[in-house]
Amino acid sequence: MQKISLLKMMQSVDAFFPVGAFTLSNGLEDYVIVEKIHSIEGLREYLEGFLQVFPYQDLGIAALAYRYGKDRNMLLRLDELANAIKCAREVRTGCIRMCSRYLKAREAMSDCGGKLKWYREKIKNKEAAGFHPIAIGIYASSMGMEIEEMLSMYGYSVISAIVNNGVKLVPLSQMEGQKVLFQMLEGLEKAVERAGNVAMEELGVSGSAFEIHCMNHEYLYSRQYMS
Repeated sequence: MQKISLLKMMQSVDAFFPVGAFTLSNGLEDYVIVEKIHSIEGLREYLEGFLQVFPYQDLGIAALAYRYGKDRNMLLRLDELANAIKCAREVRTGCIRMCSRYLKAREAMSDCGGKLKWYREKIKNKEAAGFHPIAIGIYASSMGMEIEEMLSMYGYSVISAIVNNGVKLVPLSQMEGQKVLFQMLEGLEKAVERAGNVAMEELGVSGSAFEIHCMNHEYLYSRQYMS
């Protein structure tokens, strides 16, 4: 049972899972356009900063969704909070779209039962906005996965996508991208540890520069990514 749970989660966070994550840059595109990131060193600095706030953003949201997997009231409160702390409109709507596509995919595979089905119904009835990390946390909890395994796989998928986008935007070679991704693994491990102990009241901590660049992206003359 544990092995199949791991495999299902690996599929859920795989780059090919059809949620549209590859279309989101999380402000990275604006950083590149204003020439604040133009080398592997700049991408590394961006990722280091991102991992500092990640436990109080989507990684922490996924952790809390896992911990409150059986408490419907707390899950709805978490959904409201996630909606409030995502200041940049593109990031907020992008995360909502990813959740919708994720739930549709799980339903198409006849694997959207229990609390995940309940969350989908709440979204359909407009009683919840629906956020991708919440759906991931609920799903992992329903399978009885270890929280560290879930957060590690989910976290890796996010920073891997950022690196992939950075390689295309800067541009960098694939080997340079893999080098910086490898260098971030220890930071990800620390972020997972912090997220596993995060309190709901701590959510929302973010770097102001990240928020500003995410907001600026909406008004770029031309762009390759949706956010």
